[in-house]
Amino acid sequence: MEDDYSEYRQVLAPGMRIEIGIPLSGGGVFRDWGVISESGGDLLQLQISRDVLPANVRVDVGFILDVSVWLGKDSYTCSGIVTDRLGDRVLQIRLFGRFTLRERRQFFRTDMALRVRYDIVDESTRKEVERDWEVRKEREQMKFQGYDDFVIAAQMARFKPAKDIVWRDLLRAQLNLGGGGICLRMPTTARPDQLVNMELYLPQEPPRLVHAVGQVVHVKPPLVQRDGSNRYDVGMEFLFLDERDRDLIFKQISSVQIAHLRKIADKRDEDEATDTPPVVLSRRQKVVRALWTLFALILVYALGRYLISYSKAPPENEIQKTYEESIRKYRHLDKQP
Repeated sequence: MEDDYSEYRQVLAPGMRIEIGIPLSGGGVFRDWGVISESGGDLLQLQISRDVLPANVRVDVGFILDVSVWLGKDSYTCSGIVTDRLGDRVLQIRLFGRFTLRERRQFFRTDMALRVRYDIVDESTRKEVERDWEVRKEREQMKFQGYDDFVIAAQMARFKPAKDIVWRDLLRAQLNLGGGGICLRMPTTARPDQLVNMELYLPQEPPRLVHAVGQVVHVKPPLVQRDGSNRYDVGMEFLFLDERDRDLIFKQISSVQIAHLRKIADKRDEDEATDTPPVVLSRRQKVVRALWTLFALILVYALGRYLISYSKAPPENEIQKTYEESIRKYRHLDKQP
């Protein structure tokens, strides 16, 4: 509905100069200025200031950006996704979320549901956790590259884990995921600064498995479920994450947002189809329609009168007429002497 975009209309208008943030594959955000050429609802068309972006900066359809505007002395930021490229410098961006006071986060985040396995580390040192993560990450890379299971097993046999991991499996975990961290809803709580081993199953083509280690930043108060159990929203920053896996996370975030935008577009099409405005007739059309209605009523009345009279005195058919004439002739002959 149009009112859903009132916040965007208040702060974005054609001709405005705004700032965009483009995520870098190696971490960090590249920032540049642009000018809005068109704006409507949650969609805006932007021309970036640079003729050519630096070699390490890529932006294409499906990429998630941040859009920042200055209101007085404060900067407010909203997330957006690139839906089209109309040239080397012109981007079409669809916004999502609310404008919030500039929070200099390094990466973008979005809500989703994924299969996650986790293990809360209690005793191992950070160095030991990092070494075990390196082994798991290398094993996953070898599997993805098509190495034989025997070769992988022989390679991994050289490393003895510092701690046996007891995975807890969440088949459809509710989480907020970004390239810099994760907020995971878990049935167990954790302490700030505690380390958590994680496996994230990304439903991509082909499916990918991301190994990461998070460090707990905060834990929200427990949420009581219908069955009386508790769930804890545990916010973590990624302490150990391979940059190739970070790119996979960016790809997953983009696919989730694109799917969400498609649902919104489908719903708009349905609403437009059902909200077709009524046809307004001119005065002449109304008069013509009334005359045709009157003519139809007269015709129905005349037909009804005819059927009633027909049922009371139906016309004689030819056989009946011949029969009556023969009877009259016979009676006339019988009366003659």
